[in-house]
Amino acid sequence: MQAFKLVNAGFVDKVVIFDSLPERLLKGIKTREVAGFPRSWAKFLADIGSLRDVLSTTTEKRGPGDYVFSHEKIGREPCFYVLEYTDVNADKEFYRAISEFLRMNCDPDVRLKEKLIDMAIALAPNSTSSLDIEPEDIPVIVVKEKTSQEESKIVGQDETIIIPEAQKRRGRPKKVAVEA
Repeated sequence: MQAFKLVNAGFVDKVVIFDSLPERLLKGIKTREVAGFPRSWAKFLADIGSLRDVLSTTTEKRGPGDYVFSHEKIGREPCFYVLEYTDVNADKEFYRAISEFLRMNCDPDVRLKEKLIDMAIALAPNSTSSLDIEPEDIPVIVVKEKTSQEESKIVGQDETIIIPEAQKRRGRPKKVAVEA
């Protein structure tokens, strides 16, 4: 699961959790540690799997102005994925891509609102008050990516396909020309 913090400058940040977004949508999105939140938030994010790699950076000086940096993974820590969806152009694109992905791949049982921001919960009632939401109150949006074999199967010549009743077209049948 991934916990997203939707940031709009001057307003209260909102949080929403996605069940499983594909890695291709998460590449390039900034992450932020859980500093400033109660310990229960860090434990909750670690339990649901919203984690990022922690790297140790070492610098080696080879000569004047010549440095070599090496990064070593030393662990994982809980984090939020942060989208400044109104201010930063790159984040606007990530926000749009996630919104389109949800519309196309969410389970039919999930009721999506028109905008992704409308499904998120504010961390506080206003910008001057303290945090008043518990991590368990955040909505989890269940995502099922459509990768079934039936949808990607190519129909060969002389094959018969039975279409379920729910996929048949409704309404009046098309008019057929009649010879006189």
